[in-house]
Amino acid sequence: QRKAKLFKVAFQSWQMGLYTDVTFVVGQQRFAAHRLVMASVSDYFPALFKIDERESGEVTLHNIAPQDFAVLLKFAYTGQVDVTSDNVQSVLIAADYLSIEFVKQECGSFMGAHLEFENVCDALVFAMNYSMNNLEDLAIDFLKENLEDVSKTNGFSQLDPEFLIKLLEDDNLVLYHNKIVLKSVEREKLVLNAVLRYLSVRKIQEPATVEILFKTVRLPEIPKDAMKKSIKNFKQFKKNETIKRLLKLREVAVKYLDKRRRSYSLTTDISSEALEVPDTWFRSRKLASFSVSNGRVRYAAEGQLMRSPIAPGYLFNDPNLEIHKIDLWIRLWDGRPVIGGLKLVYRKPKSQGRYLEYFKGDCNHAIQHHVVEMEPNELIVEVVIGSGYLIDRLSFKTNLGRKYGPFGGPGGREHIETTPRGTFSYLFDINCDSLTTQGSDAIFNLMLRWITFG
Repeated sequence: QRKAKLFKVAFQSWQMGLYTDVTFVVGQQRFAAHRLVMASVSDYFPALFKIDERESGEVTLHNIAPQDFAVLLKFAYTGQVDVTSDNVQSVLIAADYLSIEFVKQECGSFMGAHLEFENVCDALVFAMNYSMNNLEDLAIDFLKENLEDVSKTNGFSQLDPEFLIKLLEDDNLVLYHNKIVLKSVEREKLVLNAVLRYLSVRKIQEPATVEILFKTVRLPEIPKDAMKKSIKNFKQFKKNETIKRLLKLREVAVKYLDKRRRSYSLTTDISSEALEVPDTWFRSRKLASFSVSNGRVRYAAEGQLMRSPIAPGYLFNDPNLEIHKIDLWIRLWDGRPVIGGLKLVYRKPKSQGRYLEYFKGDCNHAIQHHVVEMEPNELIVEVVIGSGYLIDRLSFKTNLGRKYGPFGGPGGREHIETTPRGTFSYLFDINCDSLTTQGSDAIFNLMLRWITFG
């Protein structure tokens, strides 16, 4: 209570102009204050007051705008930091100059909470100049989450080339699009387009800078057609000799990597022509940390028709895979619809258009055939299962808010599985077993697996 009363009396005295013993001259304005209050805010002021040996009662402050000092003075008496998007940087600079650390950190927090496509690069440069580590981390994370949009702003071209090189060449670079973690190919396509925009806006033609920025892109990861399409959008680079040479090196690297894959070796000798290829092109970047976990239970696994003491087997564990299409064949069992066949088709980014498949059951004697085909970046986040002796029905909900199904019959008990809250997760695969019953296949012992990033 005494502390609160002391602040209250000091504030009231300041407002009424009572007992003030120092006047700050800032530009053309004068601000009355109490030495004791100002000394409690920062070690800068006691040292400043010592300079006023004659105790004239006036202290002149340079390199600070009056309106910014007014914000700092109000903080000294109230603890409030009144900043807006228009004045936050200048107030932070003034707080840094006067060593008022709390205000400096509050300004950094305000900037971090108001990051946008248009201002994040400016905030990033500002944070690095004033050693605002938290703000710098927030700005870099925002940049990674929104690189496509940010790279189209004027601020992106103002980033220092050395910083951009360090950011984009990182083996652990994780990028996002619409809050979805990008896999290998899409990530490198985004990096390529960002580099091309940066070079284009800054009109950089100097070979060494062009080369080192281009080398941050793992070009062997990008299909040739997609790479040519990106470069074609920037006509000034079509005849650039440095880029032409790097594209030839990409072909060398692709051949080497293909040879290494075919020989199942991680130590294939590098040929003389591959010695110029950047080391980073011979290794893929890491994905975001991830885990693949089993769903809560196995469905139609009680053994009424066939014993199923263990989980069904699975084919794939590659985190780059995403479900592209689901085929469901519906048949009759005891006169009611159940699922007789299930096929999953996966996108495989590195295969340049080919797909992987998982198929259980069959399509014989099917009375219905349903196909769920999803767009790129459309992911399943909820599955509803109806099950009893067999799998009666399935339905799906995606991150785009779309619902597919239900497919199958109304029988069985309903179960719902969803992604964990607060995480970036989606359905990784559906695994099951099949058995022949009443002259045709049906699926049972079904288990979902979810992949979680971060």
